[in-house]
Amino acid sequence: MLFLLLLSIFHALSSHAQETTVIPPLVQLGDSIVEFTSSGSSLDGPKLSKVNATTFDWWYFDVVSEDLQTEATILLVTGDSLTLGFPFTLGTSNYGILTVLQEDGNIYQEIFPAGDATVTVNGDGSSANWEGSGVSWTGAADLSSYKVNIDVPLLGVSGTISLQSVAPAHFPCGPNEAGQTEELFPNIGWANAIPDAVGTVDLDLAGTKMSFNGPGYHDKNWGARRLPSTVTSWYWGHGHVGPYSLVWFDAIAIDGQEYFSGYLSKDGTIISAGCSGITVRPTGDNSEYPPAPLQGDPSGFHIEYATDEGNFVVDVENYAVAWKPPLISGGYTRWSGNITGGFEGQETYTGATVHEWIRFYINI
Repeated sequence: MLFLLLLSIFHALSSHAQETTVIPPLVQLGDSIVEFTSSGSSLDGPKLSKVNATTFDWWYFDVVSEDLQTEATILLVTGDSLTLGFPFTLGTSNYGILTVLQEDGNIYQEIFPAGDATVTVNGDGSSANWEGSGVSWTGAADLSSYKVNIDVPLLGVSGTISLQSVAPAHFPCGPNEAGQTEELFPNIGWANAIPDAVGTVDLDLAGTKMSFNGPGYHDKNWGARRLPSTVTSWYWGHGHVGPYSLVWFDAIAIDGQEYFSGYLSKDGTIISAGCSGITVRPTGDNSEYPPAPLQGDPSGFHIEYATDEGNFVVDVENYAVAWKPPLISGGYTRWSGNITGGFEGQETYTGATVHEWIRFYINI
């Protein structure tokens, strides 16, 4: 009996054993081993054996206010900036990007170059420090909460972005469990640690103080190849509408094949999580699909989930542009948005979203 008790304690401790990875600030020579099948733990950990000239790994966090007027996103990257199509070089392959949509419609943005990126995995969660950048985060082993800390005195930027999860984690084609594919489409991985959260933002942007609450989100993507060489169009978004939490992906790979992933949960229970049974299409202006090269931004998106409980249908309307940086041979737009919908024949709800469109016209 005592042996069984000790054995159970050992397994409990082992399941939360910490592992720390130090990622150098310069790309490495040689091939990288890229994880595309879930192990049953370390959902939010690094997915590359090394960061070389064609691979990347990033961690993404956002919160949007209920009134859609303010939104904050921070992206922590390991990988040369050219692997994501950015038209700049930083002298380091580890960096953070903070963007904040302010009430007056202006967008604050700042890049934080870093030295080593140190990521510690505990259970499924992670904590990390982008050394020298002033940016770090702490995450719970069970993915129940995350907090991003920002402290850059030289720029007068400080504060926190906090998330309390309200929806279970998942992978592109199923729930968080061992043996799931992590490949969203060829050569690109995705793990969604916090599909929906109660988010809190408290920031000081060089004297401009911002505090707001609203739906929050955290995921990570990684790639075995440069992003512009894998995809021509990428629609992604998350939203909270009534009691429902939604995440959607629709991507056209470089070979023209369309890939999907849809997630829907209610009050913390997954209704649907898979890589089929979802349709995402642009609406209003510039709604041609597939999108043509140099096509302008659409007005919104129409999204349908086919679930065992019926069809869940929502319409997303762009409210404000939250970020629109230049990309080499492509474009990127992130919005705050209004979402309306629900199960067909049932109550209709409204809520808030953050959603984006990435596109590349030339394979580089």
